[in-house]
Amino acid sequence: MQFKLLIPLACFILLLPAFVNGAQLCEEPLDAVFDLTPAAAAAPDDREALRDVEVGRIFWDVTLADPVALAGRLGVIRQTYEDMVRQNVKPEMIFAFRGGAVRLLATDLAAAGVAQREEAAVVQKRLSALLELPGVRMESCYIAMRRVPLEPQQLLSGIHSVGNTFLSAMGYGQRGFVSIAIN
Repeated sequence: MQFKLLIPLACFILLLPAFVNGAQLCEEPLDAVFDLTPAAAAAPDDREALRDVEVGRIFWDVTLADPVALAGRLGVIRQTYEDMVRQNVKPEMIFAFRGGAVRLLATDLAAAGVAQREEAAVVQKRLSALLELPGVRMESCYIAMRRVPLEPQQLLSGIHSVGNTFLSAMGYGQRGFVSIAIN
């Protein structure tokens, strides 16, 4: 524990006279190194990663069944969509729900065995908002739905039941979608 404090303290003691006397440790002035103007605080872009990308294809593999955590992730996913649009990339997003996450797609959360119904309602609201965006499709795995049990007509509006989301992952992957796990 003592060594962890000694190294930063030693650095501080060695550098303090230079700052007190106005000396600079690099060729650039300190205000250029630590630019705190509003322009410098602007959000960084993703120009390098998105160079020559016209369409951003993402396959969201959703297994996260905790509604609080999933609501947070959906906020980041929405930001990802907006970031792509802002940077002139057309979003194409497929959401594939499997495992326990399919319970959160039920129109009757109590019947689906969801204990945190208020939190799940927030997830459903965010999903509905995402479904309104161009280029967004949502699928629910029927293998997982049978375990709940949940039938296709019991899903939120706009969510498609598919036989097997592993096949969805394979198919969309071969069409250029990058798979990102939400678990």
